[in-house]
Amino acid sequence: MKKFRKILAVILCFAIIGSASAVGMTAYANEEEKSAEELIAQGERKTKLMQWLLNDAVLGTIAKLIPNMKFVGKDSAEFDTENFYEGNEWKNPDTENFTWKLGYGSESIIPDDFGVGMKYARGSYAPWGYSTDFYTDDEGNKETMKVRTILLDDGTGRGLIAICSIDCIGISNVDVKKIREGIAQFAKEKNIVSVDISAIHSHMAIDSQGVWGSPLKTIFHNYLSLTGIVQPKSGVNEDYLNTLIERTASSIKKAYNDMKPGKLSYTDIELDNFFGTRTVSKELDGNMHKLAFVPDDGTAGTLLASFGAHPESTSYGAEFDTRLSSDFVYYMEKLVNASGNNFIYVQGNVGTNSCNRGQSEDGLSFNDNHEIVIRYGYELAYILLGAEMNTEERLALNNKLGDKLGVNEYANNEKYTIWYEGLPTFEAKPLEAVMNIRHKQVKLEIDNSTALVLLKLGLASNSIAYNKSERKYYTTTEIGYLQLGKSFKAFFSPGELYSELYVGGYGLRLSSYKSLRESYGNDVILFDLMNDAAGYVCPDETYAILGYKYNPSNNTLETDSWCLAVSIGSKAASTLMKAYEELMKQPS
Repeated sequence: MKKFRKILAVILCFAIIGSASAVGMTAYANEEEKSAEELIAQGERKTKLMQWLLNDAVLGTIAKLIPNMKFVGKDSAEFDTENFYEGNEWKNPDTENFTWKLGYGSESIIPDDFGVGMKYARGSYAPWGYSTDFYTDDEGNKETMKVRTILLDDGTGRGLIAICSIDCIGISNVDVKKIREGIAQFAKEKNIVSVDISAIHSHMAIDSQGVWGSPLKTIFHNYLSLTGIVQPKSGVNEDYLNTLIERTASSIKKAYNDMKPGKLSYTDIELDNFFGTRTVSKELDGNMHKLAFVPDDGTAGTLLASFGAHPESTSYGAEFDTRLSSDFVYYMEKLVNASGNNFIYVQGNVGTNSCNRGQSEDGLSFNDNHEIVIRYGYELAYILLGAEMNTEERLALNNKLGDKLGVNEYANNEKYTIWYEGLPTFEAKPLEAVMNIRHKQVKLEIDNSTALVLLKLGLASNSIAYNKSERKYYTTTEIGYLQLGKSFKAFFSPGELYSELYVGGYGLRLSSYKSLRESYGNDVILFDLMNDAAGYVCPDETYAILGYKYNPSNNTLETDSWCLAVSIGSKAASTLMKAYEELMKQPS
């Protein structure tokens, strides 16, 4: 009877999460007669009340009722270093003259038995949304989902690094290490000193985090494991996880066999109004970041694109449509491939950022959001390919690749925006053939009761450990820093960093720490959801699982519920910022 009550409590938890998550970024009330100070104080009171009521009283009580399963470790000062890569020995880019080598590999991550029965749930908004089909593209072909890998070698003998990007919603650090284990022997033989796994964060991918598949079945199984009859497990579908492990390993091996010498360059592409943020602090990185590799033998080059935006627009209005899609990423790749290049997208500072699709809609009529996503992906691909070109060259590129946006057809429409009109010609900076990479493991306290419930039940596969003396739970994650030549500098984030932690601004007004760019320069970029899926990371001082934040632009209180169901806790930001500081103090 007691166990039944606990399971019932968890069901209640899901109901609360579902209803609260539906609260969007909307104005609470326009109370212009009140001063900013009065509204801020009012918002703080309401936020504290919601924090106590929802996180501490309701969900906190549920979390305490759940016993520690066998997978809950004992917290200690020591980190598990198995399948963790520290990086390589630092080398100054000015010291010697070396040569780049790069290899590219990709594989489908769709299991062989996909579409047979109701087996693979979509990692989206509601549980039990089993997928058996894909969206189709503008030519009537089925979309697909992949893992894409680049393997880099700078010729210095300090080892190769692999960057893998998976068309999924997120991969926990626990499962990242399983992927690394699957390639460990090959990595040792080929002197691969870093394997970094990124998720594009598609909201219409197969569930890779375990929450959306069969949560009640997983909960029942893990409670049964307390009797010793079965072993506990996470909610991630084992067949799908094994597919990710095998196909990622295969993509790395393909990339190794594809390696060839060539030149590597970096272009910072300034964009206007293609991305927007859904939180009060409006500062964000609105640029696209491009790595371009051109082989010496004239074969296919490789383009890496990175920017921060949720690939979720297809799901707007189709949240319960179970078809799969990698959203704009598929269409960027399709056009880049048509140009004769390989493609990889690495999620940038996604935070609470979304796609501003107005420039791609162009005042045209569409049947659904997916049709707009097609245009959005094509437009960003054109910009990626033509960033260093002049107007005449861009026009030729546009026509060569089939005029996918209809420039020749719609250019005279009043609301139509030509993708290259007003776009500056950007400089590609050659990168010296020296790459430096370093990683650091970090412990984050789990004080978000939603996360604690999901982790204690084994639904999400993130690590969890209990410190008995402190009566606190922790998860282990990792951060990183990559430098290619002098001009490309990227921090790795395990979650979805609120943009102010990266670029600064209004959201850090109460914080004692500076943003990454304020601390390390305006030229650093950020890869989010790298080597983990640690949820939203909000500044400690404004953290709220469900609260009200003052917006000075319109003198209102606005709700912020992003951390309710997708966050490790209130101290994640300060812990990670301190860890970045320690990482950058390492000898270089």
